[in-house]
Amino acid sequence: MGNSQSNTSTEGRSSQQSNIQGNFNNNRGDHNIIGCGNTIVNQGDANPTRDHAKILQCLYTSQYESHRNRVPEPVEGTCTWVTEHQKYKDWWEKETSGLLWLSADPGCGKSVTASFLVTYLEKQRSAIVCYFFFKDDSEEQRSATFALCAILHQLFSQRKPLCRYAEEAFECKGKRFVEEVDTLWNILVKAVAEGGCGDVICVVDALDECEERSLDPLIRHITSLPGPQGSHTPLKFLVTSRPYHKIEMPLGSPETTIRLKGEDEVNALTADVTRVIDKGVEKLESYWKRPGGLGYLRNLLEYSADRTFLWVSLVLRILKDCVDPSREEFTNIVTTAPLDLAELYTKILDKSTNPDKARRILNIVVAAARPLTLREMNVAFKIKRGHNSIKDLEDLHQGFERTVKNFCGLFVRVIDSKIYLVHQTAREFLIKGSSSSHGNWQYTLCPGDSNFIMADICISYLALEEFASDPLVLVNTYSKEESFDNYIEKYAFLDYAAGHWTDHFRDSKDQQRELFEFTRLICEAGSGRFLTWLQVYWFHVRHSYKCPKDWTHLMIASWLGQGTVVARLLEEGGDIHARAETYGTALNLAAIRRDENITRMLLQGNVKAYFYGKEYNILHTVCEYAVIRGSEC
Repeated sequence: MGNSQSNTSTEGRSSQQSNIQGNFNNNRGDHNIIGCGNTIVNQGDANPTRDHAKILQCLYTSQYESHRNRVPEPVEGTCTWVTEHQKYKDWWEKETSGLLWLSADPGCGKSVTASFLVTYLEKQRSAIVCYFFFKDDSEEQRSATFALCAILHQLFSQRKPLCRYAEEAFECKGKRFVEEVDTLWNILVKAVAEGGCGDVICVVDALDECEERSLDPLIRHITSLPGPQGSHTPLKFLVTSRPYHKIEMPLGSPETTIRLKGEDEVNALTADVTRVIDKGVEKLESYWKRPGGLGYLRNLLEYSADRTFLWVSLVLRILKDCVDPSREEFTNIVTTAPLDLAELYTKILDKSTNPDKARRILNIVVAAARPLTLREMNVAFKIKRGHNSIKDLEDLHQGFERTVKNFCGLFVRVIDSKIYLVHQTAREFLIKGSSSSHGNWQYTLCPGDSNFIMADICISYLALEEFASDPLVLVNTYSKEESFDNYIEKYAFLDYAAGHWTDHFRDSKDQQRELFEFTRLICEAGSGRFLTWLQVYWFHVRHSYKCPKDWTHLMIASWLGQGTVVARLLEEGGDIHARAETYGTALNLAAIRRDENITRMLLQGNVKAYFYGKEYNILHTVCEYAVIRGSEC
């Protein structure tokens, strides 16, 4: 009986949500917004013109070129063992579509090899080569949709007429067609099969770092390529990953998958590590102005390397940064460097000049949705909850990279003025999982705590006085984007804080209550602080729609799915039935977002909604309808 009632009420809520979403607007002329599946369509912006440039812009969801540039250049002569391997040749010589899976253990150079193969394949014949490099430390590099968008963007950039295969999805779903793995995959296969573009080869690195939600459908599609339909599609995939069970089960099962196990290629990897050592020692001799004088290091490094490029590169960097370049000191560094990566990481961090400040930087790097620039990190590192103005942050000096290095040593890298951990294994070393902490560093960072620190940083920044006294004002003119860019440039951390504080707040879990009063300050209806960060958020998330300026705290909390905040605001009362000109009440907003939990909370709080310009209490309406039907409310 309880289950029956639960199902009925859930069914009723779904029906209510659908109505709330579709009908709250009234007399808005060309700004009417209607619900179409999961898409909110602005009728006034409809443009039936087929525009290839717009499709390409939609597909450019990540800076995939710069992501590849993070990968070090391969040492001359390395990685060639892959192209000489029989399994690679079997994959290459297949006239039908096919999949080559290159697996290898952590630190064995998979990303460097993948980048090498992109360059190598581009030189071989007239095939179009597309690529994507997954990374767990960046929101732009975690999703299969971003990977497929990058591949399609490269394909369509090289063969513009192929854009026509995305037109139907673009016309039907607008910009949101780039959010669906199945849609993007179908466009790719159809374009390659029917577009007459010749062979297309996709190199995808670090498949194991793709988020699980989109990983399964991507693998399903890739492994289905050699099927009856895919056999005539000149589309090949080359993917790399660690030999993890979650990858091995779906990827290694099909008989058509060609797997090259790098973990079994001991001689080839040992030879490549030797080449890396030779080049590294040569560079050290040049750096220390001792040509031919460091040959003794070769044997020491080869003896300890154990086919791990990462270990070699770390030790070579320690040797370069050494203060005393004597033979005795160099020998001591190599012979005492722990062979285990975790121990080596511990040794590196134990040398920090300030462990507490190092830990703050590492919490920020681990939790950040994307790699921060040095300028952004400088602000994030210094800001505290008590700061009222940017002036309180003192001097944001230009030499912050040196500060980071002093605190974190070789554990972090700075590439193109952005801060990264030295390797994915460093991230795994820090983050607490099922294992208990080891020492002062390993498994000591909790994701919830790291996100709380980031949420606190972002909210503290958005609460600064400057955003009340000098708010962002965007006028709908040709210079709107220029004004936006100038304002963002002026306030270094605003772009990140406005775009991501809500995610960090959500992932702070039980610690959200501690930040509630501070969210109230930056969500005060109509305030300069609120309108500033909301416009920046809106500019990125819903660029083509007009940013609302009449939302209340309850509305923004409902839109963002902040259940803790919604519950607190409902307890306090206030104007919970407030209506925004375009979007209706908080209940309408929760329904637009299809957030069942928030919708349920608002319904239980008797929050009203608007249908066709009229105010309704949904629960009363449902009960009246139930009485008429002779059933329970």
